Amino acid sequence: MPDVAIALSPLVIFAITQHGLSALWILLAAVLSMVLTEYLFYQVLDRLDKKPFKVKNDRFTLDNYTVLVSGLIYGLTLPDSTPLLITIIGGVVGVFLAKLVFGGMGQNIFNIAAFARVFVVLSFGAAAAYVNFVDETAGATALGLLMMEPFTKVETYSFWTMFSGIGLPGSLGETSGLLILVGGLYLLARRSFDVFIPLVYVGTVFVLSTAVMLQQGIGFWYPLTHIISGGLLFGAVFMATDPVTAPITRPGRVYFAFGLGVITFVIRLFGTLPEGVVFAILIMNMFVPALDYARWSNSRFTVRSGLIFAAVVALTILSVMVGASYVG
Repeated sequence: MPDVAIALSPLVIFAITQHGLSALWILLAAVLSMVLTEYLFYQVLDRLDKKPFKVKNDRFTLDNYTVLVSGLIYGLTLPDSTPLLITIIGGVVGVFLAKLVFGGMGQNIFNIAAFARVFVVLSFGAAAAYVNFVDETAGATALGLLMMEPFTKVETYSFWTMFSGIGLPGSLGETSGLLILVGGLYLLARRSFDVFIPLVYVGTVFVLSTAVMLQQGIGFWYPLTHIISGGLLFGAVFMATDPVTAPITRPGRVYFAFGLGVITFVIRLFGTLPEGVVFAILIMNMFVPALDYARWSNSRFTVRSGLIFAAVVALTILSVMVGASYVG
């Protein structure tokens, strides 16, 4: 967790530099709402158990950076226009329902930051949206423009703008693919995450979008836009790799990441939301216990499991290509 906090620091600095004090207040509200909720929760439990009051609660996870990282990731997924009250409510609900009620650190099924972000989207969507459709272009993200015209090249932003995040609308920390990759390389060098999860996740979205590109006869800009815009890289590096909510085995993690890629791309292509990363993470979190189930999980790939997986991949690509012919 300290490594993740360090890897997130360039994105925090970038967000504050690009969005000003509004980004700083949102990040502080996101972190403090989760930290204080967890602290007060354990203090109340101690009082119910008639334990003596201690300022430093043994179950409080600030020392190991767990709750701090959850708050930072949650804050970085929010747009800079998110009201502070909504940010605080999302943080409180996220850490309470996604972590504390499951038993605390290491017991949660759902990614805490993703749960908080989805709660905000579903409960306060109009106040915390990625896109402003007032004139259909002002304030719209690249994925928002692509949603309005599914197979029309996004001319509003250059590829460098989408990759660097400079001047790009969107959430605080998801716009700069460059800094996300810098953080990912640091985590890889520190061996603090399984690189197969982000590689398979991003690779799945790339393969599916490339298949649609070929089926529609459009340019390479299409898969490139899906990769470098929106929250795909951020979710792949900092959220999907959460060791608590990801499968234990290597094959399980590959299946998990593949499912993330499929769900993300299907939401983007067929759904009414321009972004699908946090929804995909929560959906696949529910399948992790099944992927880890001892009776059918393996620590390594076999010939049989490899052939079955290859068939599933081929069928998925075919299904997406058929479905894309009805889009737009």
